[in-house]
Amino acid sequence: MTRLSDFLAEEIQAGSFPGGVALVGSAQEILETAVAGKAAVEPREVETTAQTRYDLASLTKPLCTGALAVFSPDLDLGAPPGRYFPGWKKTRYDGITVEMLLTHTSGLPAWFPLYVRGEGASAYRETLSEIEPEAPAGQRVIYSDLNFLLLGEILETLYSAPLDRTFAELIALPTGSEAGFRPPPAESTAATERSDATERAMTGALGLSYPRFRTGVVWGEVHDGNAFRRGGVAGNAGLFATARDVWMLARRWLLDGREELHRDRTPELADARGLGWQGRRGAGSAIPLFSQRAFGHTGFTGTSLWIDPDTDRIFVLLTNRVHPVVREADFNAVRRRFHESARAGSAT
Repeated sequence: MTRLSDFLAEEIQAGSFPGGVALVGSAQEILETAVAGKAAVEPREVETTAQTRYDLASLTKPLCTGALAVFSPDLDLGAPPGRYFPGWKKTRYDGITVEMLLTHTSGLPAWFPLYVRGEGASAYRETLSEIEPEAPAGQRVIYSDLNFLLLGEILETLYSAPLDRTFAELIALPTGSEAGFRPPPAESTAATERSDATERAMTGALGLSYPRFRTGVVWGEVHDGNAFRRGGVAGNAGLFATARDVWMLARRWLLDGREELHRDRTPELADARGLGWQGRRGAGSAIPLFSQRAFGHTGFTGTSLWIDPDTDRIFVLLTNRVHPVVREADFNAVRRRFHESARAGSAT
């Protein structure tokens, strides 16, 4: 047994998740991978393998949307979003820049079920044009799916193509990663939550109703409701990938060498935020053993990616901790235990 194998076995025994894949690599090679548990327990049991594709959830933000934004020579990060998205040419959005969407400092609220006002890309664009900020631009870090839903619309306009096609051609193909939207048949993916329970409750808490929440286990479809009802492709969620696929995407951020892409751009605010990434300061999943330049992201389904340039290490944890129900637990504590095990093992 290795440190990573021990970690997975202990967390599965504790009920943290049904199954998972843990990986540690450098910019040049995968150093260790461990696989354990079940990719699905309902409606039938399926074993996890190294080829299991996980719903990356919000890892989509930096790996797809953020990458397309920051590596584009044509997107002006200092420009107002209204330059690319006409619905935002309104005074209530004055002072907001594209960079603020990437750093979650736009002032937009954390979440809204766009689908209650209409499903699909066209309806989403209309709803995004009417969203009211809840804080002045640049004054707070409010981690918001809406920032990246809007960025996805901007990128589709900029590239004159659907987000999934642009990602496949400009990001996945050059890296050799097979990550992508709209996954293959369910048996090759990890199952997630039963009956849209989390979003059903969140929507109700806002005093809103929606008649078409899914029933049964969500399997082979994106868990996030906004991404699902946009057709499975959105700027905030929708990517599926194996741990190796994630590592291949992450390598670019080490090999590129441009620290300005992930450096702390919010030094006066509570959380360290780079362009699509979170820094160590204020990050619940980070550990003190990470260097000050480390950056990463997490996903609601139970995913995590951290990159440490000072030690040339990439840490990938993919689980389906929301299957078949969301457990009442501090999952960032699970992520920290993974990082402690992985960091200690990679230092030997």
